[in-house]
Amino acid sequence: MNFIRNILALIGLVAIVGGAFAYTKFAPMMSQMGDMDIGAEKAALDSFDPKAKEVYMDMWKKLKETGNSADATVVTYPVKEGVTTEQVEAAMKFKANELNIKGVGELPLSEQVKLETGKDQRFLKIYQFCNPQTAMRMVDYSDAFSAYLPCRISLIQDKQGKLNLYSLNMDMMIYGGKTLPPELLEEAKGVQTIITSIMEQGSTGEEF
Repeated sequence: MNFIRNILALIGLVAIVGGAFAYTKFAPMMSQMGDMDIGAEKAALDSFDPKAKEVYMDMWKKLKETGNSADATVVTYPVKEGVTTEQVEAAMKFKANELNIKGVGELPLSEQVKLETGKDQRFLKIYQFCNPQTAMRMVDYSDAFSAYLPCRISLIQDKQGKLNLYSLNMDMMIYGGKTLPPELLEEAKGVQTIITSIMEQGSTGEEF
């Protein structure tokens, strides 16, 4: 069920990326038009966080380059050559513990598929992290934020055998609409920093 929920959340992101194009392409045009309805639309767009246009433009550029909405909505860290999956996992858990964020679940998908089919699979495991109090404050602001919870990091072996770490790009959640209330904004940025730190640490495979 968690896997299905993640897929549904990603489908929602596809729609947002489409909106990103409209925002970045047509917002400048709206500023030159006098129609009252268009003016209302422009006012709505102008109420977004100052970083919203930059966020959506970056997503649109990635979508044009790759043709893949998933690529446009994630951040990735290549794992250092020679580092094992066990080392990546240990390093991420070490950093999560250091930064006081809870590991709340793991989905060993490739292992499960191997058990079901009897065939070896390239490595794929999803790690879930959460700060419960921050999560509740995000949901108090908007129930829709629950679709982003908990924060997920995937460790996957690509078709060439190289390991990479992926997570959702949280910029869209933080800056993609109206500016979050100051305290919540700082908390959300803090969580983003923590997830980034966990991925960076995991990519080295080092515990220090």
